Amino acid sequence: MVNPNFLKTPEIPSYNVRGKQVAGVDKLCYMTDTVTDNGIWEEINPLDSKLPIFIFQLAIVLFVTRLCLLLLKPLRQPHFAAELLAGILVGSTAIASEFAREHIPAFGAIFAASRIMMMETVGNLGLIYHVFLLGLEMDLRALTSVGPKALGIGIAGAIFPFVIGASLYTFIADYPESFRWGFLYWGVALSVTGLPVIAEIFAKLKLLHSEIGRIAMSSALVNDLSSWFLLVVSLSITSSYSSTYLSLFSAIVFIIFSIFAIRPALLWVIRRRTRDGEEFSEAIVCAILAMVLACGLVTDICGVSSMLGAFVFGLIIPPDFLGHRFVLMLQGFASDLLLPLYYASLGMRTHLGGLNKEDVLMMVLVSFFSFIPKIVSTIAVSYLYRMSLREGFTLGVLMNTKGLVAVMAMSLGRDHTVMNEDGFAIMLFTIFFMSIATSPIVNFLYRRTKRFLPSQHRVLQDLKPDAELRILTCIHEVQTVAGITALLDISHASRRSPICVFALQLMQLKKHTTALLIVHGSSRTSSESVSKVGGQIDQLIAAFNNLEHQNPMVSVQLLTAISPYGTMHEDVCSIAEEKQVTLIILPFHKRQTIHNNMEEMNPAYKDVNNNILANAPSTVGILVDRGFGTLLPTKKDEGISRSCRIAMIFIGGPDDREALAYALRMARHPKVSLTVLRFILDESRAIAGSTQNDDADFSVIMGAEAEKQADDLLVNEFRHKVQNDGSIVYIEEMSSNGAETVKIIATLGQDFDLYVVGRGLGFFSPLKGGLDEWSDCPELGSIGDLLLTSDFSSSASIFVVQQHAWLNPGSSTQGNSIL
Repeated sequence: MVNPNFLKTPEIPSYNVRGKQVAGVDKLCYMTDTVTDNGIWEEINPLDSKLPIFIFQLAIVLFVTRLCLLLLKPLRQPHFAAELLAGILVGSTAIASEFAREHIPAFGAIFAASRIMMMETVGNLGLIYHVFLLGLEMDLRALTSVGPKALGIGIAGAIFPFVIGASLYTFIADYPESFRWGFLYWGVALSVTGLPVIAEIFAKLKLLHSEIGRIAMSSALVNDLSSWFLLVVSLSITSSYSSTYLSLFSAIVFIIFSIFAIRPALLWVIRRRTRDGEEFSEAIVCAILAMVLACGLVTDICGVSSMLGAFVFGLIIPPDFLGHRFVLMLQGFASDLLLPLYYASLGMRTHLGGLNKEDVLMMVLVSFFSFIPKIVSTIAVSYLYRMSLREGFTLGVLMNTKGLVAVMAMSLGRDHTVMNEDGFAIMLFTIFFMSIATSPIVNFLYRRTKRFLPSQHRVLQDLKPDAELRILTCIHEVQTVAGITALLDISHASRRSPICVFALQLMQLKKHTTALLIVHGSSRTSSESVSKVGGQIDQLIAAFNNLEHQNPMVSVQLLTAISPYGTMHEDVCSIAEEKQVTLIILPFHKRQTIHNNMEEMNPAYKDVNNNILANAPSTVGILVDRGFGTLLPTKKDEGISRSCRIAMIFIGGPDDREALAYALRMARHPKVSLTVLRFILDESRAIAGSTQNDDADFSVIMGAEAEKQADDLLVNEFRHKVQNDGSIVYIEEMSSNGAETVKIIATLGQDFDLYVVGRGLGFFSPLKGGLDEWSDCPELGSIGDLLLTSDFSSSASIFVVQQHAWLNPGSSTQGNSIL
């Protein structure tokens, strides 16, 4: 039966202008202390007004939160753990404790019990919008690809811990009759797995792309939805014991109505009022934010929490529909600014200072035993699917990761007066302990004990003629795709030696990002959950679809890795290691303008490239695109037989040998002509123009001689293979120093579309003497940097190759075969 007092005007005491309570008066006034214009220079205390005191509270909470985030960042702890710790510190255990109130009057005045109502209200408002974002970030379409292994781990990891948590609450203490239903919320808190927290941990540990990461993310998604169902049932039972079924039935009706009525209507209105590529109007944004609160109000009226309405509303909206900018703006306001107030209000309710030794011992025991249920259930399911004990244990630890939903469940149990202060404090401490323990345990189990090392199948020179060439291309901005696809197009994919391309889009990690490695499948398929990558993925799919259409022997898999710039190279190297790629192609950190100048895209791109060059397990190539992507299609349309003219400049060393191997592969393409320009040291002039050093290092001399022998062996093999090929020209030029080398290269002019050179890492030759000192871009090497300078008349694109031969001792002395 509906409450007859619903929407009835409350009886509020009325006051006259003098503040005295009166009755039977038509015109009444009420006193307000929301704001004040009186400063500290007047006798009236500004802190007696609600707005100034709230600003003080907000400033202190944000300061402590940011301090905790800064301190826990080196420990690779998730943001949730730092924010919860800040809330506890701001709460009754530190700033707002009785000790602080007695000895620091300012804190006692700011966090007085009568002055936290506004802080709690605004904090809960931020919680509603944050829960909406949690639902918005979940893509229910991912459930269709969840395998039975992840499904079993997720469901078992929700039901079994729920039973154990309820049992722990029942047996650890003798609670009064009014608190008997608290076992429901203990069970929910232990059954929850924090999906965003797991994603953040995997991002910091660089394990998201691994098999264990994919299973954990899928299992956490299933577990999170199962825990929400258990939370709704618990709220329906405890909100009203006599109308449990009505509350549960109304919640189900609301969910169905949201899916089949609210969702179609909302999408229809937005699509009708917003054109493609345009930002949402203010009216649309206001309507969406108002609908979040409206849905929360409906579920609150139905007898369950308003958080359910906000979560469901976010869940029914496609994750890529509102756009990345809208999500970031709302996250910055709700999650970063308002949500810390909610954690602070939880801290105000957590009276850890009043706990005795028995209570502390109980916290430790509950925290220890709370780990067991999910570990046992996960290991059991993993055993059924023949996973190793190590993987099962790791998944169990990860499934114990807690997040905001677990804390929210405990807070709701406290609000429904089915849990006392000790039960709330014990479980809150347990949630915090389980959150901070997960990251170091997983890091210990999966810590890297060695650097990435190259192997034979990752050197272009050693690749067999009938072997598949695996290439990993890295993409920061969509403007670089044209040049990369043009380079792949002329890499000569054939039936005998096909090319497998892994197109990896690199994006900077944001705080609330959860989809940290998105596998888009084959580029022939449509995009799935790509809300975090904006609209760029559509252009990538179109470009690589075209590449596959023109080259049937090229297969492409699209990936998106989201990571901080400082550790982005680890993602690239890990994927190269996992996919066993032979070549990594990187875009140069500068791009050509309409005035043929080079402008910097992002300074961080250069650092990422340098880190990859220093740690890559395979050959690395940097493409300086100066119109290469648009030049080739134009020449093909004009019917030019050899539409791509390539020049390979060979000085010597392992990098140049690797560059020659790749240039020869491209020369086999029917649209490519290749000119190899090899520089020979004129020893007579070089010796005459230099000062002899009698104490020269014998090992250096022997190393240079070994490199020269390897160069001669490879070049002779190359000349033998191409002697009857009219599209390949081999030229030798004598030079004694770097100045003469520069003059000879300058004569090449505008005759070529692409230069292929070696970086020359760790290889010194008099042929390029003095050039390294004047290099502005060391990642391109001395010759690559020379070709990029404005003094060089050519505007051709440049491809710089690095073999990393220094990681493979002895490779330079062997007779490496060429493709």
